[in-house]
Amino acid sequence: MNQIAFRDNKALTIDLSKVRYATASASLLLFAIVNRAQLSANSKNAGQNVRVLFPKKNENPEGHRWIVATGLSKALMAGTFRKLDNLTKEGRYFQSSTNPSEHSSATALFLAERAQLTSTQFRLLTSGISEAMLNVHHHAYNSLIFEPDIKVMKGSRWWQCAWFDPSKDKVVFIICDLGMGITRSYCNTLALPQAAERMLELNAVTEAMTQGNTCTGDNGRGNGSEDIKRPIGVGCAKNESLLILTGHTKYHYGSNESQPKTLYQDDEIPGTLVEWSLVPNRGKNDD
Repeated sequence: MNQIAFRDNKALTIDLSKVRYATASASLLLFAIVNRAQLSANSKNAGQNVRVLFPKKNENPEGHRWIVATGLSKALMAGTFRKLDNLTKEGRYFQSSTNPSEHSSATALFLAERAQLTSTQFRLLTSGISEAMLNVHHHAYNSLIFEPDIKVMKGSRWWQCAWFDPSKDKVVFIICDLGMGITRSYCNTLALPQAAERMLELNAVTEAMTQGNTCTGDNGRGNGSEDIKRPIGVGCAKNESLLILTGHTKYHYGSNESQPKTLYQDDEIPGTLVEWSLVPNRGKNDD
């Protein structure tokens, strides 16, 4: 779908009418890929090249809840910059931007109004989100190969969503981009040796998420990874986690784990996705 809709600019119909459940991360990645294809079509005056069919409430109530009621359907129809700006103005769960300084403030206000986080949680989460936005701005599309993307998207664009589940007492915030991914950014290359790809990817992501390491190699840099990890487990809360998907690598850091875990996956994620899952009412559902 990524290739057909964006690179080839061909018409595509996505049928979600029978889908009964969609995870937050899958929903956001779909939003990103569809939205970039829409912006590309608009830039080429190619018209609407992505058509999406949504679940109907009377025929598929579960799917309607996860795809329509969450606002994903509205996000999937936000194929212009004006409509993307409206998602933020209307306080929608799904949003997109290219401006870290402006949007980090808007996101902090959004979370303050909706998420029942402690002051420490709020401070650390907004700091981590800001760092993730800056990473997209400075590193995600830092290659000549992405110049057409940047032109289409009017900058180094990311997509984000906030997901609240009162029944599980969870606050989930996710941000993703469609750039080169952590491994290629950290190794400063778009081409990886195929024979060593698996181990190189895992090691690169682990190193990039370790304090003091940076793709620039500058001393005193590379502390942003700690900002991304700090919201997890503050106050010894259980069941909190940080999930990063980039390229073929899955990186997981849980509040009840002493060390992060990395896993190589056959499926490849375009760019990088970062997901924080926090417990706002600590102590109630820790067991």
